[in-house]
Amino acid sequence: MYTNGIIVQRKTDAPCGYRGIDGSGFSYAVGENWFLRYEENFEEYYDENIGLTYYDVGDREWVNACTDRAHIRQYIEEAEKRGIPYRLILCESCVPQPIMEDVPQKKTFLGYDYAYSDGDNYSAVYNEIPCVFDSFRLNENGLFDREEELQKYLEAREKFVRSHPPHTLEDGGFVIFRLWEIDRSEFMGGQP
Repeated sequence: MYTNGIIVQRKTDAPCGYRGIDGSGFSYAVGENWFLRYEENFEEYYDENIGLTYYDVGDREWVNACTDRAHIRQYIEEAEKRGIPYRLILCESCVPQPIMEDVPQKKTFLGYDYAYSDGDNYSAVYNEIPCVFDSFRLNENGLFDREEELQKYLEAREKFVRSHPPHTLEDGGFVIFRLWEIDRSEFMGGQP
């Protein structure tokens, strides 16, 4: 897996416990990824470096994560100035771009998710396990603890897709993510 970078996500204390990559912000149960992306100070950087589309990268896959520590620090400072709770999610996947070289060391394993690599990172785990595949058990973060467990879900999902009408489940550019939460203090260099 490649270390793709960090996603800054609005923090929620969801009753369902989900703490994965899904960041649409449409539900109280999930956070919103890059919640300041439409603000004047952040929109251009987001459009040119994080939220790349087919028109930017062509047929290559891309994860909407940031590898620029200075930009992430600026984002954190603005979120804190506005009193917006957030968390830093380190993303690893099979997608080769972007790649973060200077990876934070102090991190907590969250689990494995299966989600879009771009956009709002729609998560099949978050949106399907409770209603369609409720026999699968997730960890306290609403994610899979092991990739082998996720693979069993993917097999069940594929079987379901073959035996149901088209588009019963979301289809699209899903990838497996291994997710970590980054320690804010360590990331900021010990700053309070």
